[in-house]
Amino acid sequence: MWGCPVRTGTQTGQHLTGHSCLQITPTGRVLQSMSRRHLGQTSLDQIKMSDDFRRFQDMMEIELGQRFNRLFRGPGWSGCPRDVWKNPLEARMNVACVSHKTVQNDVAKSGSTATTDIQESALKDLKTANPKGRFWIKLDGTDLKPALQESTKGKWNGDPEINCQVQELRSEYDRRVSVVAKLSTNQNRSLFEQQLTSIVDDLDKDKEWLQDFLTKTINVYRKKSETPNTSEETLKGLNWEIVEISNFIQQSQQLKDIYEDLLRLITPDNPDTRTVTTRHKTQEADTRRYLTGLFKKKRQPAATHVLVIMLSDEERKRKPYALPVQFIPYHSLRDQWIRDLTRKLKERMAFHGLTVVGTVTDGEFSTLRTRGETRPLHIWQLVHDARDSVSRMKKDTLKKILVQIGVNVEGTPVTEIEDPAIPPTVITKLHNLQDDMDFTDAIHHIRKDLIPEGYTYHTWRAHVPESELDMLRSIVATYRFRARIRELQREGVDFSRHLYVPEVDVSTGQVHHEREDHNHILKRIAKHTRDGGHTDIDVRRFDEAMKAPEANLTHAALVGERKQSVGDAERLLSHAVKKFFLKKGYAAEAEYVKVIADWHEASDGRGLSQSARKAANEAMLNYILDQWMPWHRENGDLSMIDINRRVEGLCGFSRETVIGITTNIESQEARRLLNPAHGPEHPRAGTTDDVECFFAILHSKTAGQPVTLKDFKQWWRKLVLQFRERMATDRPFYYWSLNERYKEDEYASFDVATDEVPRLHQLRFRRREDSSIIAAGRAFLPARHRPTLRQRLYKFAVGLPPVPENWQAHVQHVLNTGHS
Repeated sequence: MWGCPVRTGTQTGQHLTGHSCLQITPTGRVLQSMSRRHLGQTSLDQIKMSDDFRRFQDMMEIELGQRFNRLFRGPGWSGCPRDVWKNPLEARMNVACVSHKTVQNDVAKSGSTATTDIQESALKDLKTANPKGRFWIKLDGTDLKPALQESTKGKWNGDPEINCQVQELRSEYDRRVSVVAKLSTNQNRSLFEQQLTSIVDDLDKDKEWLQDFLTKTINVYRKKSETPNTSEETLKGLNWEIVEISNFIQQSQQLKDIYEDLLRLITPDNPDTRTVTTRHKTQEADTRRYLTGLFKKKRQPAATHVLVIMLSDEERKRKPYALPVQFIPYHSLRDQWIRDLTRKLKERMAFHGLTVVGTVTDGEFSTLRTRGETRPLHIWQLVHDARDSVSRMKKDTLKKILVQIGVNVEGTPVTEIEDPAIPPTVITKLHNLQDDMDFTDAIHHIRKDLIPEGYTYHTWRAHVPESELDMLRSIVATYRFRARIRELQREGVDFSRHLYVPEVDVSTGQVHHEREDHNHILKRIAKHTRDGGHTDIDVRRFDEAMKAPEANLTHAALVGERKQSVGDAERLLSHAVKKFFLKKGYAAEAEYVKVIADWHEASDGRGLSQSARKAANEAMLNYILDQWMPWHRENGDLSMIDINRRVEGLCGFSRETVIGITTNIESQEARRLLNPAHGPEHPRAGTTDDVECFFAILHSKTAGQPVTLKDFKQWWRKLVLQFRERMATDRPFYYWSLNERYKEDEYASFDVATDEVPRLHQLRFRRREDSSIIAAGRAFLPARHRPTLRQRLYKFAVGLPPVPENWQAHVQHVLNTGHS
């Protein structure tokens, strides 16, 4: 609805016809100018709001909520007699503008959808705002309130997107509800008989499905109850699941008896259809409730997380850096499903003329960085494939590959099983060695030749001396690994010099990089440090650092109280801690912290040159290779790596961490070679902080509480529109809503320092948390993120209620007998 304008020409503060409360103050005159052209109009058809002001008001309500619009616009005709509605002169307005309902309609018409489809309108806006941009696809997830819901209109919400059975269940549910509804209408006997028979058959299938579901639940309960660390809440939930399934089994049997009785009333001799209709009208509501509950069981599990996909410019010269383009609710995800999802997005980006650089994900999607769509991406995958190819081979088969049985006319040795990966010189040498020693000693001699002289090889099975079979597997797998590297070299992919080589994407025809979020890697490194997995590091010396004020290390950062805190990880592995270790003469610990701190600063610090960032990355890579391939400084050919050297435990890191670090470094350095053509990328281009920012905005709208999928969809459309408006080039107003200095020009290069002391070199003391300094009244200093007593009392998670005693005996009976 359109509002009534504010009238002018009277004294300040005077209430005028039209009941305006707006006073003519300097602020009021600004608001008056928006409404002056509407003066004297008596019909809403004569009032039109400018498109500029309308866009401004839409964004104001999206940012501040409906309460803002109520105060800004005024009550309008609320509380007025119905006969004066839509009369502008009778509206009680502050500023003439559209209503909340009209703003909702504007959002609905904006092109942003509340579905899981790709936001095509956002892609178009991104192309308009940054036509020459190069974009990263960034994915990250946040938790939802699990809730399988059904609205009064019958719409389902809360299901995972990748649950392929939801559509089938929905079709089955609609069919069964339709059959139940038709029974309450007058029909002929044959239709009644057909529908009742269908319901009885469905109830039989329900009982069979429920019995199977009960058996699975019992097995899960027994397995969980035998696990010592299973929570009480989990066991309680499984108890309730058994109770509910048993109840559904009883209901299905009762409903079957009822519908069989109705079926007997419509025999061909005496078809009493009226009685069937009358009785079923009283039964229909119970049957509908049964179907609703049953299909909630069939729809399980509910979506517990939502994956948000954003596109981020690699240069990040203007805010907003990223634009949300898709969301996917899920319960669990597989790496291949992420590939399929991003493939569709890349195809749509190529259609709109947007350049895709790569994808950034978390550490749980590690195989995205090891195996591509057409070939391996990481040398670890080549090692894994080579070892896997021989892991099930028997000794006799391996001997047939290596033992010479003759020589062909060209003088090349012949074996019973020809393997082109095995060099003929190796077969010949093994054959000649057996003139002076037995086969086992000859194999051991060949085995030692796989690594440079002076180094010790790793065994096929960790910490287990190699048998003859293990040595044969090591030899064949090593040469298959080296042959695969040579094969890829002929295709232009050089794994002899790089641990990770990106592939050309089949969707875009361009080189596509796969990276892991840098900050997730840093937090994982901090965890590995606390766990003490690095054999050369004494973690007790970090405790000494905590007691020194100059190290600026807090107890919370040392023990990892906030496991998801990047700031705590930076404090644990900081330049200040490195200086403390150097002062104490702890060389190994100082080198470890220095390498990690420099590597982190190369991807997150301001004021470093491109050459300094490259040097820090190379130092980190060499630090890992010193343990993975100790001879790499003498011979940098990575095909000479010992394939039996486990990646797990390198520098105390996990396999995912090693893959993430090496992939990011190789990808960054490959991109740095393109600086003359495309300019340097922003150091934080390989992080998902853009998506974290989106989640922070969402949680600010919901008071920090997780939302259901239904609520998320309502917010999604508004937030996408908000990001699109901030990025728009034709925006008629200044979009400034964050506590930051407003800037329309491009940001300065991240290589240019803005502070005398770089952020990661500054000492920021926390008087409450830092135990190395004396702070008066420490217990009464303000604590960060501490909830109030009222919040702790009223805002706690309410768990499941205990199973009633009358049902507990039934649960025990079901567990003992295996059926309801």
